[in-house]
Amino acid sequence: MQFTIPWSYSEEVDTTFPLPDDYEYWKPLVSHFLKGTDTVEIHCWNEEQDAIQEVQTILNSSAHVSDHMTVFKITNAKSAQDILLNKYEQNHKFKWFTVNLIVQGEVIFHSGHWATEFAVTAKNAEEAAWIQSITPKNTDFFFY
Repeated sequence: MQFTIPWSYSEEVDTTFPLPDDYEYWKPLVSHFLKGTDTVEIHCWNEEQDAIQEVQTILNSSAHVSDHMTVFKITNAKSAQDILLNKYEQNHKFKWFTVNLIVQGEVIFHSGHWATEFAVTAKNAEEAAWIQSITPKNTDFFFY
């Protein structure tokens, strides 16, 4: 299933950065999908140096740097749990452009565009209904 969290832009800070009313949906979603995850990827734009430095420092992780993105691949998902569940937001803004949770090479949870666009593998209708119950009102869903 794919879903997009309702958001607006902040005229004061950055007119291209999507801002939901809050990120209350993040922690339960990640907690749920982190179970069984063996790899975590965190992607940051290269200019997001504070976020990059924090991931490197906390996770003591190396990164692949391309022309525009810095990608961290953490193969011990338990080591990333604290940062994913407790350090994802600063000044009411999400810190990372993309987060992928991976099980045996398959992305089961994809969060993009600073935690406003998601693609997840829901195991059944009950799990899909639970996801809908924790996301904000007016979240757009696409099931396939």
